[in-house]
Amino acid sequence: MRITRIEFAGRTGIFAIIKRPHEAKQIEIEILQPNKEGTHWVKADDEDELFAMAVFLQELLDGYQGTMQEAACYYNPLLCISDIGI
Repeated sequence: MRITRIEFAGRTGIFAIIKRPHEAKQIEIEILQPNKEGTHWVKADDEDELFAMAVFLQELLDGYQGTMQEAACYYNPLLCISDIGI
């Protein structure tokens, strides 16, 4: 089994869609906000990039700078779609 898509719903109207097609070297993170969209990519095998994205997602979706434990709530699902794994 492979996980190829994860969706996070944050504060009202803010979403993140995480995608990784089969054999892709990068993970695509699509950010959807009212009146604004953006896409980011991180290397599927780079633990530091994945954690930095988890911190970014936590702050964006939750609306505040959280703790390492709160960022881990986003990091662990990212690991499931990465080359690193849990």
